[in-house]
Amino acid sequence: MNFRIPITISIFTSLLTIYSCSLLTEEIVPDSPSTLLKEGIRALKLDQPLRSQALFEQLVEDFPDSKERKDAMLLIARSHYSFEQYEEAKFHFQKFIDLYPAHKNADRAYFFKAMSDYQRIDIASRDQTATKEAQEGFQQLIDEFPKSPYLKLAKQNLIKCDLMIAKNIFEVGKFYYRTGSYLSAITRFKTLKKDHSKQKFFDEATFLLAESYYHEQSFKEALLLYKKFIKEYPRSQFTIKAKKRLRSLRSKSYLK
Repeated sequence: MNFRIPITISIFTSLLTIYSCSLLTEEIVPDSPSTLLKEGIRALKLDQPLRSQALFEQLVEDFPDSKERKDAMLLIARSHYSFEQYEEAKFHFQKFIDLYPAHKNADRAYFFKAMSDYQRIDIASRDQTATKEAQEGFQQLIDEFPKSPYLKLAKQNLIKCDLMIAKNIFEVGKFYYRTGSYLSAITRFKTLKKDHSKQKFFDEATFLLAESYYHEQSFKEALLLYKKFIKEYPRSQFTIKAKKRLRSLRSKSYLK
């Protein structure tokens, strides 16, 4: 049996692996921070995230007093963001903000830090931590930089975050209502109406809140909510049901 061909292939594969690794870890001679910055930007454009990040990090470490260091730090964060490494991007944007809060591009760091959370939002998940953190981040930008060119996008995304959190609370409330956990449903629906902007599904939330009180036999609270519902949502698909409940409750002797 001839073992030479497999051995040759094995040696070739090993050499190729070593050569590939050397390309990834190759270090640009740090003759100047401007060279490292230029090469890092070039690597970004060529879709080489590992190389671009290595070059920017080399600049930060080798030239801590250079004027290019700030740009490199922001580009490290931006490269992570560009290649969908959102947790790493958020970390580096925050690091830039901590070190250079008065930098001319600080608003950009705030915006993309918030966007790093925004990109990690999972609408279907009950855990809306990323949504809440994105919401806080956009609000920070709005508060700190009222003239930022990112202001319009931040406000739009803030509204979207509020909608996503509101929808999540609404769905959780509906789940509790369907399973007969009316006190938990009441808590969710009240939080929804108190803490979030009015949404198109608020009529159903208000009706289910009244229904939850009704099923909990808190009839006085239910009666007040049905009356308020009919006044606020006269054309809702739930209005007829609310009117029937209201007539039924008014006929109860203990409510007279």
